[in-house]
Order: sequence, then structure tokens, then C-alpha cells
Amino acid sequence: MKMLSLLGKSLKNDEVIELLEAYDVDVIYAFDRLHENSPDVYWASINDLGLQLRFDESQRLDTIFCHVLPREGFGPILTETIGVPIFDSYVLAEQACRRDGLQYKSSSSPGAWLKILTPGHDAHYQFKDGRLAMVTLMLSVSAQNA
Repeated sequence: MKMLSLLGKSLKNDEVIELLEAYDVDVIYAFDRLHENSPDVYWASINDLGLQLRFDESQRLDTIFCHVLPREGFGPILTETIGVPIFDSYVLAEQACRRDGLQYKSSSSPGAWLKILTPGHDAHYQFKDGRLAMVTLMLSVSAQNA
């Protein structure tokens, strides 16, 4: 299963439930404790797979954090399960964007991150010490409003 295929699905979608049950994952409800008008969200972490899932207030999976390098208790994800192109370096990611005419944004700090923007989703590549550290998949703004 590719993680990208889960983006936008409901927390109660059969594929999502199957993944959460396979790893005995508890979903954590995070509500607006400080009365700041921030929306409620739901979190599910599968540390062994290097995954953290964020569901929006309507329980739709809107963000998937894919840890390529182990960090904060998360193991490394198998990059072939993410569902987007994987770039070993910032330079390779930027070259691919230019070559393929992809719309992207990048950090003001050279080589820190690059985000590829598509109509359905965005893929944010974070680099650390010249290596890919994390890929974050997010519903694009147009997909969030759909």
C-alpha cells in the first residue's frame, strides 16, 4: 500500500482502519484546550513504520509524516511505500522539478526543504546534513476545499 493513496480518506475508511488495526494504533484526539479557535485534530503514530498520520476536524487524513531517517522514536519508513518520487538530495529534487516543469517552493536557507505542489497533494521534502530526512504528504489547498 502506498501512503499517498490514503491521503484524503476518512479515519473510518476500511483501508485506514486496516492499517491502524494491523499495528494496534490508538488514535489521539487533540482538541482546542486553550480556546484559541484552532480546529480539533486526530493523531495516529506507527513508530515502527516511520509514520505519523494527522486527521483534520472532519476526520479526513490531511497530512502524513514519513520519517526517512530515524528520529524522535520513529524508525525509518520504506521509501517505496510513500508513493511519491524520492530524492537523495535537495539538488536532485530541484533538478527534477526544473526538468519536469513541476511547480515547487523552496526554503530561503539553501538545501533545507523543497515542496512540490500538485493539484491533489503537496509533497514536502526535508533535508538534514544534505540527506533526505522526511517526506510530508499534505492535501493541497484545492483538495482540502473539495
